[in-house]
Formats: sequence, structure tokens, C-alpha cells
Amino acid sequence: MNAANVLQRVEEFLAKAFLLTSALIVFAGGVGRFLGHPLDWSIDLATFTFAWAVFLGGDLALRENRHVAVENLLHLLPPGARRWARVGVWLLVALFLALLFVYSLQAAYQTRFRSFQGIPGFSYAWVTLSVSAGSLLMLLTALGRLRQALKG
Repeated sequence: MNAANVLQRVEEFLAKAFLLTSALIVFAGGVGRFLGHPLDWSIDLATFTFAWAVFLGGDLALRENRHVAVENLLHLLPPGARRWARVGVWLLVALFLALLFVYSLQAAYQTRFRSFQGIPGFSYAWVTLSVSAGSLLMLLTALGRLRQALKG
């Protein structure tokens, strides 16, 4: 098993674990409120786990072609134009993800001293870093797809 497969398995496990944890935390918070003992930290921790689930899951979806596609439009083009349209699309996607990565790192740096209200000492930058991690993983996937599109 190569490093890319290991990374994909870890990424998939973490995305599922974060999503399940988020759902359990929200449920526990609701039960706690119903019983008159709210869990002040539940929404903050659910925000953290859900953000990581979303951005890790975004790369999984991109890798498996589960994002919204415009394939119907591409099929209207002749094969040569279709190939270059795919190259152009993947270039735009890669550019967007590269910019998102850079700006999300800046946002994480700017939020490093902001802490959650319900979890003092836990930096909000950890939530913002989910955007950085997800966009970097999606960028790597997009560059792989761009390489495939260039090969034809």
C-alpha cells in the first residue's frame, strides 16, 4: 500500500469520525439542555468537528467525482475541445484552491488568539485550519486530475 492510499484511508476515517462525533455532541447537547443541564462546550466542539468533517469530506467527494459536474455541457463539445475544456476547468479549480489555501492560512494565523467561548484555551484557529487542510488536499487531487486531463 503506497503513501497516497494510506493518506486516503486516514482521511476517510477522520472525516467519518469527525462527522459522527459532531452528531453525537449535538445530540448530547440537546439532551443536556432538555434535562436542564446544558453542555456549554457542545456547540463549540461540534463546530470544530463538523468543519473538519466537511473539508476532509470535500476532498473525498472530489476524488470520487461526487461534486456537482457539468459533464452534460462538455459532451456537447467535440473531443479535442472537450479535453481542453477539462484542462481549463481543472486549472481554475486548482487556482481557486491554491488561493483558498493561502488565505485560510492567513485567517488561521489571525484567529490564533481567539478562543471558543465554551472551551477557553482552545484556539479557533483549529477550525480555520480545517479549511487549509481541506483545500490543500483538494488542490493535490485537482492537480492529479489536471495531469490526467493533459495526458488526454
